[in-house]
Amino acid sequence: MSSEKPIEPSAEIQFQTEKLTRTIQECNDIETLREIAIELLQLHEKKSAIAQWATIRGAEAECRALIAESDKVGSVCKIFKIIRSDGNSDELTAKIFSSYDEAHIVLERYYTDISGSDEDEREYYEIIEVNRQGA
Repeated sequence: MSSEKPIEPSAEIQFQTEKLTRTIQECNDIETLREIAIELLQLHEKKSAIAQWATIRGAEAECRALIAESDKVGSVCKIFKIIRSDGNSDELTAKIFSSYDEAHIVLERYYTDISGSDEDEREYYEIIEVNRQGA
């Protein structure tokens, strides 16, 4: 069933709805109408609970599938970090990158920003590949 198509009741349900609609329209007994209204409210409550349950279970299943997929992808996915040559940490070393190029662009911007500063004050960085657990 495509999620783009609207949910349509079956012909049997449409027939039952039409039959109940005629019964309600022809009924002059207020007590009977009250009983029908209460039964319809109870039925609506049950259907809403079923829809909510199905939605939650569907979301849980989708979440499990995404986690399983990310575990598969993660086992072959490379992760990169920038490290300082002196072993200290800073803003750049706290970041994780999904590609070498992404990390390189950040370093390139850093070195461009400090291009006029004193060589002795400049920090030196390296890009390394790390495993997921080490990230």
